[in-house]
Amino acid sequence: MDEVAVRLVVVVAVVAGALGLARLSRPWQDAAHPRLQIAPGELPAGVVLFTSTDCDQCANARAALQRAGIDYREVTWEIESDRFERYGVQGVPLVAQLDAAGKQLYLAAGVPTRRTLRALRG
Repeated sequence: MDEVAVRLVVVVAVVAGALGLARLSRPWQDAAHPRLQIAPGELPAGVVLFTSTDCDQCANARAALQRAGIDYREVTWEIESDRFERYGVQGVPLVAQLDAAGKQLYLAAGVPTRRTLRALRG
């Protein structure tokens, strides 16, 4: 293998490693979460943030929604664990947007990204 090919392989390996580390450092950001099972009228229409008191990222999720000026209803595991079980919440923080009938319009796991915040603002 000549010197140019070796350099190209090294560059590709470094980029692939960096992308892998970036993905591991934010495991929930793009993670898929199964649709929630929320009956009509159980929660008001709007944004709902599912949290836990021992979740480090939940405070960051709260702050992101507040900075973006998005009103939300918080459902905390330690206070309303029955809702977590009924709705099928599998991890926190979890942001959902519901219409008046309880239909899920948007669902995102992790600290809200700019993309998520734009979607929630409509």
